[in-house]
Order: sequence, then C-alpha cells, then structure tokens
Amino acid sequence: MYNSLTNGQLAALVLRIGLGVNMLLHGAVRVPNLSTIVEKMAAGFNDTILPPLVTKSFLYGLTFIEILVGLLILVGGPFGRWGYFAGGMVMTALMFGSSLKMDWDTVATQVVYLIAFYLALNHTPNQRS
Repeated sequence: MYNSLTNGQLAALVLRIGLGVNMLLHGAVRVPNLSTIVEKMAAGFNDTILPPLVTKSFLYGLTFIEILVGLLILVGGPFGRWGYFAGGMVMTALMFGSSLKMDWDTVATQVVYLIAFYLALNHTPNQRS
C-alpha cells in the first residue's frame, strides 16, 4: 500500500501525523497538573482586558480541545478535515490572546501553526460530511 503513495500523499501523511501528535500531546500532558498549569498561564493575562474567569475557562477548555483536535487529525478522513479546521480556529483564538499580551514571538509561532493547518486542510481531499 505505501509503495503506491505519491510523494505528495506521503508529505500529507507526515504533516497529518506530526500535527495530530503535536496537538494531542499539547493537551494530554497538561491533564495531570491542569489546575497548576492554568493558574500559571492565566497569570500572564492579568494585564490584558480579558477577565480572569474568561481566561481560566478558556485555558481549561483548551486542553481538551487540543486533545480532540489531535485525535480528529490522527483518525483522518472526514474527521481530519474538521480537525485541521478546528486547529486553525484554535490557533486564531491563541493569536488573539497572545496579541493582547503583545507577545509577538508567540504570535509568530502560532502563525506558523496556522499556515500548517491551512496547508494540511488545503491538501486534504474534498469531503463533505
């Protein structure tokens, strides 16, 4: 089977596995110490317009959204399509928060992720489901 894949298909597979594992583990490694991690990350938003309740709620939810996005991408097919889309939306939300903090280095990294999600989604066969 793998001998019949084109270079483009293999490249898409590498991107899918890489993004899927990255997103899955971004969330999964936080679960054991979630409260501590959320408190530490939320403290970075104290000088922004975001209320602490909004920030902490988002950060708690983010962990599980990242796990879900990673799983969707790894499963692939129509699930991967929506995983890439959701991953792009997650990066957009993260860029919003990082921009409020004026953390431009982090925003730049998030833009790279956004481009990766765009490329992966753009090279996923069109499937409506």
